[in-house]
Amino acid sequence: MKNLMVPVGAVLCASLICHCTSTVNASDPPSFKSHLFEKGTLVYSDDFDGKLDREQWGPRTKTWVVKDGMLIGLPDFKNVEEAEKALGRNHHLGLGPVIRLNNLPRKFVCHMRFKFEGEAYKPARPKLDIGHHINSLVFTKDGYSLKLSGDKKFGITKTDSALGQWVDMIIEFEEGTLSIEINGRQKLFRHNQVSMMSRDEFTFKALESPNSRLMFDYVRLWKVD
Repeated sequence: MKNLMVPVGAVLCASLICHCTSTVNASDPPSFKSHLFEKGTLVYSDDFDGKLDREQWGPRTKTWVVKDGMLIGLPDFKNVEEAEKALGRNHHLGLGPVIRLNNLPRKFVCHMRFKFEGEAYKPARPKLDIGHHINSLVFTKDGYSLKLSGDKKFGITKTDSALGQWVDMIIEFEEGTLSIEINGRQKLFRHNQVSMMSRDEFTFKALESPNSRLMFDYVRLWKVD
């Protein structure tokens, strides 16, 4: 067998090229994907490898941590009795994690990966409001239902998702038009009640149970001009 002699300088040069290539790739911005728009400007991206960005996120319950590259929410209390005793009220008891993603542009594309955990679906839980109590998307065992800002309702849209499984979701919005894609299945809603009504936020409401968790893997948000 012939011995191969490679100059040290060539090895170092190749290593440097590989290092530079990997550095460039690691810093590349997320790719823009949209059914409605040709281009957008990335305004927020998070892989949850640092502290929680309190300008973008507004926890509505107390038990949220950033751990192992995820944002994780847990119930504040185990049951109604414990919560009412501690809080001195009978509403907003923190029995399931709730959080808002703030500062949504007026036209946007948002790509995120999240997961609801718990025993079973319940009425109006888990839920995602596109706007506060506006454009309410309720998850069920068959998919999701949607109620718009003026109470216009759409029946179940079937999706390939379930409790305890990751949801890869792309939401695209402009006044009058809403596109929702979940795990590769996309549906377009056009209606004059598709409106944020000046509430530039998502509100995530998980199941209310001791075993409930809401977990985010990443979020990408683009502004569309």
